[in-house]
Amino acid sequence: MNDSNQKRFLKLRDAALDGRATQEEIRELESIAMASPERLREFAEAAAIHGELCLLGIEAREQQPNANPVTRETKGSRTWRGITWAMALAASVLVATALWNHNANPADSNETFAVLETTVECLWQTSTVPLAEGQRLGVGHLRLASGFASLRFDNETQLDLEGPADLQILDPMHCRLASGTAVVTVRDGLRGFVVDTPTGRLTDQGTSFGVSVKSDGASVVEVFDGRVDLEVRETGETRSLTQQTSAWLLSQQILSPNEYRLPSTNDARRLTQIFTSQGDGGDVWIQRDPENRKGPEDLLLVKKSDELIEFDRQIRLRFDFRGLADQPIERAALQLTAVPSGIGFASRTPDSTFSVYGRSLPNEAPPLSPNTVPWLDLETETSDWSLVDRFVIPKGSQSESHTIESASLNDLVNQHRSDIIELVIVRDTPETMGGGLVHAFASSRHESIPGPTLRVWQ
Repeated sequence: MNDSNQKRFLKLRDAALDGRATQEEIRELESIAMASPERLREFAEAAAIHGELCLLGIEAREQQPNANPVTRETKGSRTWRGITWAMALAASVLVATALWNHNANPADSNETFAVLETTVECLWQTSTVPLAEGQRLGVGHLRLASGFASLRFDNETQLDLEGPADLQILDPMHCRLASGTAVVTVRDGLRGFVVDTPTGRLTDQGTSFGVSVKSDGASVVEVFDGRVDLEVRETGETRSLTQQTSAWLLSQQILSPNEYRLPSTNDARRLTQIFTSQGDGGDVWIQRDPENRKGPEDLLLVKKSDELIEFDRQIRLRFDFRGLADQPIERAALQLTAVPSGIGFASRTPDSTFSVYGRSLPNEAPPLSPNTVPWLDLETETSDWSLVDRFVIPKGSQSESHTIESASLNDLVNQHRSDIIELVIVRDTPETMGGGLVHAFASSRHESIPGPTLRVWQ
C-alpha cells in the first residue's frame, strides 16, 4: 500500500470524522477509500467507533445537572449531526465494501450452480473455473479454443459450447457469449434465461435456441423450439422469434436472414503489414531503473508496481511508414503476441489493463535502445503522446494474440503515414502483492513467434 496515499487517507479520515473536512476533502477521501477494500473497511470501523464515542459523550453530558442548558443543547445537536453523518457514511462504506468485493472478484464466490457435464476434444485457452468433466461450476470465464463442451445448470438448463468460443457465466440465469457458438435448451416451465452478446440480449421464454457470435460482433440466432425475445443493445429495438425462425442481431437493428447481406469477401483494399524490424523501426523494453534492468532480450516486458517501482517496465515500438503508398488508410490494427516471461507469478496478478499511446517520431529522437531511450512518465510527459487504445489481459493468460484497433489509431497513422510512428505500451494495473507477473510479448528478435505488427488497409 502506497505510504503517501495511506498518510493522506488517515489525515482525511480524521478530519472527516471530526467534522473539519471540506466538501472537496470528503470527495478526495471517498476517491482514495474506494480504490482499496482494506481502506473501505478501515474507515467503516473508525466511523462506527467514532459514533459510539459520541454517544457516550452525550450520555455523560446529560448526567451533568449543572451544565448550561443552551450550551448543552447546542453541543448535543452538533454531536448528533456528527453521529448521524458518521453512521450514515459508515453504513454506505460497508455497503460499498460489499459491492466492491462482489464486483471486483465475482469468480471468488464458492457458490456453484452448474456442472461441466461433457467435454469432447477440448483445447482450453484460459479459464477461471475447473475444466474437468464432472466439476461443479459457479461464476467464471471460459475460453474454448476448439472442441465441444456441455454445461448443465442446476435449474436443468443445458448450454452446449462450440469452440472457438468465449463465455462468461454470470449467475444461474445469465451468461455472456463474447464470441463463438452456443446452443441453449431449458426445461419446460422455466423462463428468463439470458444470453448477452456484443450487440444485444437474448431472453429465453421456454425454448431451445442457438446463437453464433461472428468476428465483427454480429449474432445470428435460430430458435428450434418455443420463443426467444431479442433486444438490440444500442437502440433498444426488440423482436420475438418463434419456432423454426432466425434473425441477425446487429449493433443497430434486427434483420431477418433475407434482409441481411454478408460482408463482401472481395475486399479490394490493399493490405500492408509493417514490422518493427523494417527500415528505421524497432522494439525495446525500458526499465524505470536501468541499473536493475534484467530480462530476456527476445521479449518485450511490461510491469507496474505500487511499491518496488524501480522494477517497472514499459515497451517502446517504432514503425517506419516511409515508402507506404500515399493513399488514405481506412483501417489499422496493431497485433501483439503474448508469451510467458518466466518472471513473477500470474496467481499474484489480477486482470490487467494496458494502455497504448502514440506519436509521430520527433526529428531529434535518439535511436531506440535501452541505453538511449529514457523512461517515459506519462503522468507528466503527455504533450506529444495521445491515447490510442486500452486492452485487458485476464488473470493467468500468458499465451495469446491481441489485436488493438481504434479510431485513434486510424487517425494517428493517417496523419503520419509518411513518417515513423512511435508507440509506448504501459500496464495500468499494479500488482496486488509482491512477486507479481511481468507480462511479455514477442519482439522482432524472437526466433519462432511474430513480433509486433501494424496491419494497414488502404
